[in-house]
Amino acid sequence: PGGLSTALQGKIAGAQVSQNSGDPAGGFSIKLRGTSSILGSSDPLYVIDGVVLNNATTNVTNLNVTTGNSNMQIGQNRSADINPNDIQSVEVLNGGAAAAIYGSRAANGVVLITTKKGVAGETRYTFSTSVTSNQIRKKLDMNMSDKQFVSTSPALFPIQGNPASPTTVTVLGRNLETRTTNVQRHDYQDVIFTTGVGTDTYFSLQGGDEKTKYFASLGYLVNEGIIKNTDFKRAGAKVRLKHDFNSKLSATVGLNYINSSSNEKPDGNVFWSPINAINITNNIYDINQRDVNGNLLAVDPNRVNPLSIIETFKIKQNTDRIISDLQLNYTPFKNFNADLIFGIDNYNQRGNVFIPRYPYVVNPAYYNDGYVSEATNRVVQFNNDLNLRYLWNINDKWKATTYGGYNVQTYRDNFAAVEGRNLKPFIETINAFNTLIPGSPSSSQSKYNLWGYYLQETVGYKDKLYLTVAGRQDASTIFSSANRSQFYPKASVSYVFSDEPFMQNIHDAVSSVRFRASWGKSGSLTAIKPYARFTNYSTGTLLGNSAFTIEGFKQGNLDLRPEQSVTYEIGGDFGFIKDRLNLSFSYYNADIDDLLLPVQLAASEGATNTIKNIGQMNNKGFEINLKYDLIKKENLHLDVFVNYSSNRNKVTGLPQTRFKLDSNLAGAPVFVEMDKPIGIFYGTYFARNPDGSLLLTPSGYPQTEKGDVNTGAPQRDDSGQPTGTILNKQIGNPNPDYIIAFGANLNYKKFGLSVLFDGVQGVDVFDADYRTRQGVGSGKIVTQELNGELPRGYIWSVYNVEEFRVVDGSYLKLREVSLNYSFGKLNKFFDDLTVTASGRNLISWDHFTSFDPETNSGGQSSVARYNFGTVPIPSSYSLAVKVQF
Repeated sequence: PGGLSTALQGKIAGAQVSQNSGDPAGGFSIKLRGTSSILGSSDPLYVIDGVVLNNATTNVTNLNVTTGNSNMQIGQNRSADINPNDIQSVEVLNGGAAAAIYGSRAANGVVLITTKKGVAGETRYTFSTSVTSNQIRKKLDMNMSDKQFVSTSPALFPIQGNPASPTTVTVLGRNLETRTTNVQRHDYQDVIFTTGVGTDTYFSLQGGDEKTKYFASLGYLVNEGIIKNTDFKRAGAKVRLKHDFNSKLSATVGLNYINSSSNEKPDGNVFWSPINAINITNNIYDINQRDVNGNLLAVDPNRVNPLSIIETFKIKQNTDRIISDLQLNYTPFKNFNADLIFGIDNYNQRGNVFIPRYPYVVNPAYYNDGYVSEATNRVVQFNNDLNLRYLWNINDKWKATTYGGYNVQTYRDNFAAVEGRNLKPFIETINAFNTLIPGSPSSSQSKYNLWGYYLQETVGYKDKLYLTVAGRQDASTIFSSANRSQFYPKASVSYVFSDEPFMQNIHDAVSSVRFRASWGKSGSLTAIKPYARFTNYSTGTLLGNSAFTIEGFKQGNLDLRPEQSVTYEIGGDFGFIKDRLNLSFSYYNADIDDLLLPVQLAASEGATNTIKNIGQMNNKGFEINLKYDLIKKENLHLDVFVNYSSNRNKVTGLPQTRFKLDSNLAGAPVFVEMDKPIGIFYGTYFARNPDGSLLLTPSGYPQTEKGDVNTGAPQRDDSGQPTGTILNKQIGNPNPDYIIAFGANLNYKKFGLSVLFDGVQGVDVFDADYRTRQGVGSGKIVTQELNGELPRGYIWSVYNVEEFRVVDGSYLKLREVSLNYSFGKLNKFFDDLTVTASGRNLISWDHFTSFDPETNSGGQSSVARYNFGTVPIPSSYSLAVKVQF
C-alpha cells in the first residue's frame, strides 16, 4: 500500500520524488526544481484543505545514530499519516503562483491537497479492501566461492595484513597472503529478507441536502516490510461537514484523527542494522547456529550476528495526530467573497528502543551490554488565513480582480529523550539501564511565529491578456527583529494567442496557444532552527561537577538574514488537433542570495563553527509536459504522456574556493565549491593515462593520483609514475542531469490499463556498502581475486581511493502497472464493483552496485546522498476490490 508521496511519483514535471528507504516506516523526499537551501529543507509546503501540514522528520527511534556535523534526516516524515483514499485531487504550484498566496513558506513550491467532501443527494457508500505482497526486487551477487585467503583473522581477509613470507605479496606496504583455505559460504539475504503482506481497508459515506453536506471515512492499513519483523500500521477516522446558513454565509468544519505505529529495525548508518550487519560480516558463518541454551552464536570478531537484530531488537514508534480546520465563506455582495480559515495540526510522537545484551563478544561501540531509549515529540502547528477576492467587470472588454489577505502561522514542539546502556536482566523498558548515555537525558523546545499579508491585482483584457502585480510582507521570529521582515514583489503576464481572429482559420489544427511569463522574489524564513542565531549551551560534567558547554561548539550569529531568491519564468501551453495533443513547457532561472552555510572557525574564537550568510546559488532549467489522446472513441480510449525536466544547479558565490559541507557516517566527501553544483563529491581519485585508462603501478595495480596540491595538476616521475602529494578533485555529482516519466492509459469498455515508467539520469551515489562487501570478503570482486581474474591485492589497491565508491545512480523503473475491470451497476443495491490488480517498482534498469539507487541513507537531507545500509525498495503486487452502493 502506498502513501501520498507514492501517488505523486512520475506525475509532475520538475518534481524529483524519491523513496529514501524501503522500510515500511521509511521516508520520502519531494524536490521541485533542484536544491534551494542547504541548512533548510528543499521539500515543498503541504496544504491539506487549507491546513498547513507539518511534514517534519523527527528521529525518535534512532537516537544512537550519531549525526555529528551531518545534514542527514533519517526516519519517517509525517506525510505518511495521510490516507490517500481520502484525497480528491493534488495540485502542485511552483514559482510565483505558489508565493503569491503562501509567501515565504512556499519558497520550495506548494503541494495543495483537496480531500473528498459531501455532495447533495442520497447517502452513497464506498468500501474497498486490498491485499499486497512485498518482495525483494533485486538480490545482490555475493561471493559464493568455496575458498578464501589464509589470514590471521577471518574478518577482512581480502585486505588483512600478515607476516611476510614466501607466500605473501606486498601491495601498498601491506603483506597479503596468497594461499587459500576451503570454506563454506552462505547467502545471508535468504535469512533476513521475507515476503511482507499488507492490507488496506477503507469505508466512506457522503451525502447531504442543499443546506448541509457531509463526508466521513474510516481507514486501516497494515504494511509488512521485507525485513523480518518490521511493519507500519495506520488507523484513521475523518469527518467533513459543510453548512450553508444562507446564500451569503457558509461554514465548513473538518476533523481527521490518525494513529500511526511501526515495528522497526535500524535502517542504515550503523553496523547493527540488518543490511549493514550482512555487509560487514564475512559470509562463512551459519548465522542460524545456536548454543545449547538457544542463543545465537558469534560471527566475525566483534560483529553483530544479523539474526540477533531480526529476532531480539524491539524498536517501536507510535504517533497520535489530529488535523482539524474551520472555514467560513462570506459573500456579502455580488463579486466579492471572503474566506477565513483556522487550521491546526497536532501530533504526539513516541519512540522506544530495546537492544538486549549480546550472548557473545561484540564491539562496545555496538552496545554490547544492551541499550534502551525512550523519546517523545509533541508538535502543535496553527494557521489562520484570511483571503479576500473582488471581481470588477469594468466593461465588456476589461475586468479586474483584487486579492488581499493575511496569513499567521505558529509552531511549537517539545522533545525529550532518555538513553541508557548496561541493562538489568528481564527488563525491556526505559528503567532497564544502569548507565546513562553521556548527554542523556535531554530535552528541547522550539517556538516560532510566521506572519504576512499580501495584495494582488489582476487585470484582464478580452479574456485573453492578463497582467498580475502583487506584493507580500512576511516576517518570522526565527530571525532578529532587524532582519525578520521581508518584502516580496511579484509580476506575471499571460496571453491567449489562440483567441486572435487570424488564428480561427487553423483552429482545428492549433486549438489553443497561451504564452506566460513571471518574475518574483521569495525567501526562506525557516531555513534555520528557531534558536540557531543564538549561542546555545548544553549541560555536562567537568571533573565530576556540573558544567555548561557550547552545544556543538557552534557560535551564534545575531546578524543572520533570511535567504532570498529572485526567479523569472517563461513558458507556453499549446493544444493541437482539437486539444487531443497538449504540450506545455517552462523555462526558469532562480538566483538565491544570502545562502546560509556552516562555517569553520579557529578554536581561538571560543567555538569551532557558526552559520553565516555567505553563499549564492543558481538553479535554472526547463520542464516539458506532453500528452496525446492517441485513440478517442466511445468504447476505446488510449492516451500516452511524457514528463521531462532538467535542472542545473551552480554555486555562484563563496568566501573561499570550497569547503566540506557534510560529515556523514558513510565517509561520503560532500563539498560545496565555487562554480560547481551543490553537494559534489570531492575526494581522492585514480591516476590515469592520457587516454583515460588506469595508470597501473609497475606491479600492475591501480593507484591514487598525486601531484601539485597548489595547482591540482598531476605529476609524473622519470618512470611515468605519479609523484608528489595525493590529490583531490570532484569525483561525483549527486544532482541529476534530467528526470523523466512516461506512460499510457488504456480504457476499453469496462477494462482499464495504466503503465508508468519513471527515471533519473546522470546522478552519482557514494556507495559505502559496495566497498565494505569487498573488504570483508562477501563482495563479487573478491570472487575475481580468489579465482585469479584479478591480481592478489587488487581490492587493497583500490580500497582507500574515494573514487572507487562513487558509482552511477541513474535508473529507469517500471514504476507501476495497473489493470482494472469495472462491473458497473450490479443491481438496485450495488452501483459499481471494480477489481484492480497492480504492481509497483517491478523492474529497474540500472548499473547500481548495491540494492537500489533510489534510496538514500541521508534520508530527507537536501545535500547528503549516499548508500550505507538502507533497506531496499520492494516490489509490490496488489489485488483490490472496491464497491460503491
